[in-house]
Amino acid sequence: MKFSINQLSELKTPFSSIAKNLNLLGQNIPWLNTLRKQASEQFKNQGLPIPNKKIENWKYTSLWNLARQSFRHISKKNSVTIAQSDRVALLTNAYRVVIVDGIFSKELSQLENIQDGLTLYSLSEGVKQVQQQLGQQVNINKEGLTALNTMLMNDGVVMTVSIGQEIDKPIELLVINSGQTKNLAVHLRNIIIMEKHSKATFIEHYIGLTRQVSMTNVVTEVVLNDFAKLNHHKLQQESINSFHIATLAAKQAASSQWYTNNISLGAQLTRNDIHSQLAGAQAKTIMNGLYLVDKDQHVDNHTHIDHLVPDTASDELYKGVLDGNSRAIFNGKIMVHKDAQRTNAKQSNHNLLLSPGCEIDTKPEMEIYADDVRCSHGSAVGHLDEGQLFYLRARGLDEISARSLLTCAFAIDVLERISSSNIKQALTNIIEERLPKSGISE
Repeated sequence: MKFSINQLSELKTPFSSIAKNLNLLGQNIPWLNTLRKQASEQFKNQGLPIPNKKIENWKYTSLWNLARQSFRHISKKNSVTIAQSDRVALLTNAYRVVIVDGIFSKELSQLENIQDGLTLYSLSEGVKQVQQQLGQQVNINKEGLTALNTMLMNDGVVMTVSIGQEIDKPIELLVINSGQTKNLAVHLRNIIIMEKHSKATFIEHYIGLTRQVSMTNVVTEVVLNDFAKLNHHKLQQESINSFHIATLAAKQAASSQWYTNNISLGAQLTRNDIHSQLAGAQAKTIMNGLYLVDKDQHVDNHTHIDHLVPDTASDELYKGVLDGNSRAIFNGKIMVHKDAQRTNAKQSNHNLLLSPGCEIDTKPEMEIYADDVRCSHGSAVGHLDEGQLFYLRARGLDEISARSLLTCAFAIDVLERISSSNIKQALTNIIEERLPKSGISE
C-alpha cells in the first residue's frame, strides 16, 4: 500500500485548505485555475515525499520537520528599507527585482531605464501573458513540492530577452525574508525566456534578515532558443532555521549555452532539483555548485541532464564543505539517450569533511544508450591534507589560518569557472566570510 505523509500523520499546515481560501493571483483566469486544480489533486493524492526505497530521489532527505511546522501564507507589513535592500544585494550595478516576504516591491526594485530588448516584470503583474510558458518545464506529478508550488504560487519574476539582444547589466532577483512574519511560507514561480541569439546574466538571490523559521518553495523555468546564452547564478543565504525547496528546469535549443552556478549557504534544510534538457545539436550545459554546511544543516542537490540529440555537451562540477553534524547529498544523473551520438559529458562531485560528525552521501551516475560518446564521472571525499597543513605552518601560519586557507582554496575552485569578474569577486567575498574555520580534532 502506498502512503503519503498526509496519511501517516496530519500536516500541521493545511496547505490544501489554504489554497482554497487564499486570495491567489489569477483567480479569474480559467487556464490557471485548471492548472491549480490539477496540482491540488496531485498534492492531495501524493502529499510530501517520504524517504524510503521506493522513492529513490528522496531516500536520504526527510521533510518531517517541515511537515510539523505551522506556516503562514499572509505576511504582515514589513519595514525593509532601500538601504537594507542595497546592503544585502549581491551587486550594485544591476537591474534588480525585489520580492519581500513573498510580495513584489516596486519601491525597492531598480527597474529604471531598462535596456531595449529586456522585458522584466513580476508574475503578479503579468500572469496572463505566460500561459504558453508556465508549467512547461516541470512535472507536477513528480515527487516533491512542484505541485504545492503550482497550487500556491503567488508571485515571482518573468524575464524575456528579445532576439539578438545582449543585456548590458546583470539582472538580480533579490528575495528577502524580513523575519517580521513568523513562520512565513512563500511559493514563487520564475519564468525566463531567452530568444534566438540573445545573451544575459540572471541571479537568484535568497536571503533572510533574521533567524526566523520560514519556508521558500520556488520553481524557475528556463527556455533557451537557438544560440541563446544565459549565465544563471543562484545564491541561497536564508535563515539557519528556514526550509528552502527549489526546482530549476531548462530546455535548450540548438547551439544554446546554459551556465548555472548554484551556491547553498543557509537554511536548516535545502533541496535543489536542477534539470537540463539538451534538445538541439551543439547545445551545452555547464552546471556548477557549491554547498557549505555546518552544525545540523542538511543540503540535498539532485541534478539531471538529458542529452536528447546528437552533438551536445555538459560539464558538471559540484563541491561541498561540511562541518559540525551537517549532512549533504549529491545525486547527479546524466542520461544519454539512444539517438544522442557524439555526446561529450563530464560530471564530478568533491567533498571536504571538517569534523567527525558530518556525513556526505554522493551518487554520480550515468545512463548511456548511445555508443559513440565521451563520458566520465566520479566523486571524492576527504579531509584537509596534513602535508599541506604542515607546509603552511612551517612558513609561519597558525593552524586556524592554515586550515582556513586550504578550505578556501578548495571551495573557490568552483567560483573560478565564473566569467564575470564582478560576480566572481562578490561571491568570493561571501564565501570567504562564511567558510568554517575548524578542523578535525586530533
